[in-house]
Amino acid sequence: MHKHRIILKNFDLENGKISFSKLAELQDRLTALAEGAVLNLIDGRSKPGRGQKPKWLNEVIDFQITGLHSGSTILDIEAPKISQVYQGKQFGIFDEPEAEKLLNESAFGLSSYLYDKATCQPESSGMLDKYLLQKITAFNKVLDNDESEVNLISNGQSHIKSVSIKRTSLKKISVTEQKTRDSVKTSITGMLDVMRHKKEQMEIVTTGDQRIRAFPGSNLNIKKLKNFFGENVKITGLAHFKPDGNLKYIEILDIQIAKGEEKSIEELTLPIFEDIDLKRLAKEQDWQGFDERKFKQEIHNLDIEESVEEMLEALKE
Repeated sequence: MHKHRIILKNFDLENGKISFSKLAELQDRLTALAEGAVLNLIDGRSKPGRGQKPKWLNEVIDFQITGLHSGSTILDIEAPKISQVYQGKQFGIFDEPEAEKLLNESAFGLSSYLYDKATCQPESSGMLDKYLLQKITAFNKVLDNDESEVNLISNGQSHIKSVSIKRTSLKKISVTEQKTRDSVKTSITGMLDVMRHKKEQMEIVTTGDQRIRAFPGSNLNIKKLKNFFGENVKITGLAHFKPDGNLKYIEILDIQIAKGEEKSIEELTLPIFEDIDLKRLAKEQDWQGFDERKFKQEIHNLDIEESVEEMLEALKE
């Protein structure tokens, strides 16, 4: 078992005590992040699917509280090593240099690893995506004030010994999350095959030998897809992206045998980064849209003879 510690600083708590409500809130955020982190490492996508969770996943994210100390509020935690519980010995993230070693982390330690990546080098990590970034920024609701910190401490078995979750770093991570492309609907044509490194998963191989990871959407029965293996198919689905803008995987919504003249891969329809930045800046500045009352007052202060309606009409010409 890996040993960890959670230290709550500058919270509205008595030293050495924690309310059930705050503990439940902290447990909910940490478990959600840990679950997404483990699924991302093992399967290559972080968002849980529908249906019952596998037994090994429930076990690996079921952290044990072994002690409560004063000073600040300090929780001692034990968590199993992922590779001790997950027996598959395969992982879904192939473009992360340390991916294989991360199987020797606990889910707690893996959460700290992701937080460190999101803070220091989000664009260079294949471990992050929009869903995980959202789970990280959700910790903002746990913090009682601008001075509050949640320190995650790990023993020598972990890559990252400590991280500090606080609003200043969460604000930077929020910018990364907002800049990460939303999922978009697209079409891809290629051969449906099983992945070379993970036989229970699928990939689409285009005519240019580009290999794209694919998962069935919740509306598709995976048994139906077996009829299409080895065939040239046209897939309509949702494209999901990494923070650096590269495609991470396709979620299959519909699949058909491709016609002979289909293109090998259609251009993805992507959001414009300028639009994303404008939305982010507007949100940061608490922009609420067009304020007609304030606008009319500004016009009145300028002592302009034309009415607001006349000015708006002139702008249309």
